[in-house]
Amino acid sequence: MSQLNDFLVNIPDKPGVIATRVGNVGTHMARLKGLVETGTIVMSGPTLAAHPKSADEGLAINGSAWLVRAGSEEEVRAVVADDVYAKLGVWDLDNVTVTPFKCAVRKPL
Repeated sequence: MSQLNDFLVNIPDKPGVIATRVGNVGTHMARLKGLVETGTIVMSGPTLAAHPKSADEGLAINGSAWLVRAGSEEEVRAVVADDVYAKLGVWDLDNVTVTPFKCAVRKPL
């Protein structure tokens, strides 16, 4: 078994995909739940162009961010590619960034 390392993952959306994203959020979240339960994903959520200025303003979602525990960048990219958002063309896979990360402080997993 390989050693698990932390990776920060930034996954931008392609333009004009919010309807596809929203329409498939249930499938996306169901898969993420399993990955969180196995410890592969430590945290995830949408990235925003800006935070809403009021409670009734919608979210300006422009991608996703994850903290992933995996043995290699290749493993991380495989997890990303297997998501419904990747398969349906929501995510801009050509511009995903996977950054090795060494967490210094966190709540125990």
